[in-house]
Amino acid sequence: MIIIKPNSKRFSQQDLNELEKKVCASFPEEYVNFLRKYNGGEVEDNIIELSSGEIESFILSSFFGTRLEDMNDLLSCYETFEGRIPKGSIPIGRDVGGNIVCLNLNREGYGYIFLWDHDIELEFEDNEMKIQDLYYVAPSFEDFLQMIKPYDPEEDDLDGYEGEEVWMDPDFLKELKEKGLLD
Repeated sequence: MIIIKPNSKRFSQQDLNELEKKVCASFPEEYVNFLRKYNGGEVEDNIIELSSGEIESFILSSFFGTRLEDMNDLLSCYETFEGRIPKGSIPIGRDVGGNIVCLNLNREGYGYIFLWDHDIELEFEDNEMKIQDLYYVAPSFEDFLQMIKPYDPEEDDLDGYEGEEVWMDPDFLKELKEKGLLD
């Protein structure tokens, strides 16, 4: 497992209890223990490889915690994504592309970790997305933590990955060339 930099703010059991009431479910003990120890946190230079699916891997940027700034606060993130992610799941982290790591609290697949891809969000109406529409990551939070591996893009092999064509504003492209930032 990779090193996780804990948040400087203390974990709030009261905030977690409030979130459990909102979702009408309790969180897996392994996840609660993680929150007590780290209260979310940042993960640097990592990669999580998936065994199947359209997304082969992703880079985790942060875990959400309690009493943090809105973009990393569990309660705020739940309120932001409620109706956008499947019912019975909660957002627990974010990847570098803005996709959300979700913890499933439904009876079927309780504790499973999934990845919500924001690119497919527009294909669904509010509260229409199901857990099966997400990318399966791991059967438990502990297994998910074990999947996080160190990654150095300067040194690690990127075979098997293809770049996509990207559109760039012609004026911005001209500016980059004038500044000598592009050939």
